[in-house]
Amino acid sequence: MHHDRDLLLRSDILTNWQDHYSEVFSEHTLILQHRLQDLPHFRRENLIALIEKAPDDVYDLVRMGAVGSNKHQWRRGFKEGTSGEDILTAIEEGRFWISLQGLQDWDEGFAQVTEKIFADIARKVPTFKSFKHKTGMLISSPGAQVYYHMDIPGQSLWQIQGEKDVYVYPNSEPFLKDKQMENVFLGVTEEEIEYHDWYDDFADKITLKPGMMAHWPLNCPHRVENHDMVNISLTTEHYTKEIRDHYVTLYANGILRGMGISPEKNSAGASKYAKMAIAAAHKMVFRKVVKAKSPKAPRSFKINLKGEDFMEDASSAAG
Repeated sequence: MHHDRDLLLRSDILTNWQDHYSEVFSEHTLILQHRLQDLPHFRRENLIALIEKAPDDVYDLVRMGAVGSNKHQWRRGFKEGTSGEDILTAIEEGRFWISLQGLQDWDEGFAQVTEKIFADIARKVPTFKSFKHKTGMLISSPGAQVYYHMDIPGQSLWQIQGEKDVYVYPNSEPFLKDKQMENVFLGVTEEEIEYHDWYDDFADKITLKPGMMAHWPLNCPHRVENHDMVNISLTTEHYTKEIRDHYVTLYANGILRGMGISPEKNSAGASKYAKMAIAAAHKMVFRKVVKAKSPKAPRSFKINLKGEDFMEDASSAAG
């Protein structure tokens, strides 16, 4: 594995880069080709080991409702005491997904992949000065979906296995309202935001296949629908000084709005409150405030391939 990994990581991750892409990177949606799917990290035995290795606070194992159902029908589960093999089998044959977050912090192989990805981009886009790099993985069942939402950091989606449709929407009104974005930044709500079917008329629809990557402008709302096959994707995220300043501004605007001061109509008399809000935002930014969202539903099941829908209640599993 190490020989294959080292050989691939010595080559460019992006394989169809053109010089003019550096002029539009992060300003327009880009669809690029990559070679990540060739890494040994994604072999079945290595995915099983990665799932089993994942610390308790970096994974979400979710049982979905029927296709098109509301997110409230989802259940969160435990992976402890279940083999990675059984979890992968349940994803392949049932309606589940597992998300592994912050891979760069707890897996050496993905730490190298993360470093390589951003080093390659920085070399191709000299103006791209980024930090706080993170990598996550989503392994999901056929037909799985990710609801309409926005992300705070800059983000790219790298397809490894399977096919999915990604709908990317403009990062402006009415698709993304300032107050909704402020609430996400403040941690009052999760990333999901208001969505209407007619928004799709204005979306870029991208069908991602293995070896394809999509990168879109900051905060663009998006949603995802798997085709009828298991999907494996990586997400990378980053901050830049511009993203950090944008975050601080929206955070401060949210504080002002909470004080009854409209950020759009900030009068001279409110200037001291504006300064206080911005100072507070600067103090809070990057203190994991973003994680202080609505509490997640408790974990309530374990995978059991012999159980109904490949599940058993955690209480009965424990007993």
